[in-house]
Amino acid sequence: MDLNLKDCLKIGATGLSGLFAGCALYVNAVGHPAGQTLDLPNCRKDWKENFLRAKKIQRPMSVLGALAGAGAYYLDKDSDTRSLWLVGSSIFICVWPWTVIVMLPDIKKNLEDDIIETAGETWVKNHIIRWNKHHGVRTFLSCTAFGIFLYALSRK
Repeated sequence: MDLNLKDCLKIGATGLSGLFAGCALYVNAVGHPAGQTLDLPNCRKDWKENFLRAKKIQRPMSVLGALAGAGAYYLDKDSDTRSLWLVGSSIFICVWPWTVIVMLPDIKKNLEDDIIETAGETWVKNHIIRWNKHHGVRTFLSCTAFGIFLYALSRK
């Protein structure tokens, strides 16, 4: 099987969006509910440690996956699938501005070491719950992009 750049970009976009979607779904369905069983200081500590680890890989995954999809769009001359790569990439890249615009203010505050003392337990608990709901949008976007990319690959 001969793989060209276009095929590599398509596989890359699909793989990265699928990996991101799986990680995001895990956070919403498993990681967050498990963290909620802890007392608040440990819940926040767990959230912070997981967030700091995840941001190292999730940002590059979303940007590289969206760029790969955009590259596949650019190189794909098949009118039946070409637009799917652009739509999937456009949806996938929305993860980044959603995070920066909607989620980052709460994230920055929740990362402060003295947040429980300065904002109070109720604020911290409510904002970790709100963060998970906002994270659900990231899960939805990445799952949608992954589905579109899979569909585009299947139309080959």
